[in-house]
Amino acid sequence: MKIQRPGTPAPRTPTARTDSPVTPLKNTVRSPAPAASSAPARSADAFELSTRATAKAVAPGRSNAARNLPAEIPTGTKDYYRKRYDDFVRRNPGMTPPSYYLEYGQKYCDRFSSLGPKDLTPEGLAWRDRTLKALQDAIETKRMEDPAGFAQLERDPEAFKKFAYDSHPDAYVQSGLYKLPAQDLMKIGTTPELKDLFTKDGLRQIAVALGKMDAGDMASVAKESAKEMWKDLKHSFSRLF
Repeated sequence: MKIQRPGTPAPRTPTARTDSPVTPLKNTVRSPAPAASSAPARSADAFELSTRATAKAVAPGRSNAARNLPAEIPTGTKDYYRKRYDDFVRRNPGMTPPSYYLEYGQKYCDRFSSLGPKDLTPEGLAWRDRTLKALQDAIETKRMEDPAGFAQLERDPEAFKKFAYDSHPDAYVQSGLYKLPAQDLMKIGTTPELKDLFTKDGLRQIAVALGKMDAGDMASVAKESAKEMWKDLKHSFSRLF
């Protein structure tokens, strides 16, 4: 038996498992560097403003050209010409729009639209609707073929009026003008004001339209006129008896 001296550490009894010494881990994650006080906070709009400014510097005329292209306007409506007028004003502030839009196109669109069964036969009313759309389609087709050229044409009121008047005869004839009775033709011919007909462009459109009439068209007009006259006579007799 061994006697342990005072102050001497007691011997450690060996065990089957040997404890490995634990080495403390060092913290290797660095703290983020503080933001430099000289870098100002960037607003969300700064990028947009810079991008727009850059795009404008690269292509200064492109955005303006796109804005100045004429808009598409649906045809077959009673306010088509007014919308074309408004579109021109929007794209060309301070410039005079083509007088044709309101002083001829819109005026006669309103005037013919006001005609009813007492003024035109059913065939005449159907012709009116087809013609109003065909006239508007002619303008929209011109716009679609060359938007930039159309925008330039609008800026020359006299040239635009000539183009529009020149489109009238085909619209009239192809919509079936010469398949109508003389009664309708008389009403259609007397609806426009003389001051609009007896101009250089007005007389030219009349001459072109008449030049498109052939012998078959004359026979058709005579036949339809006789039918309408017989209808009127029957109606008059039915009221008498």
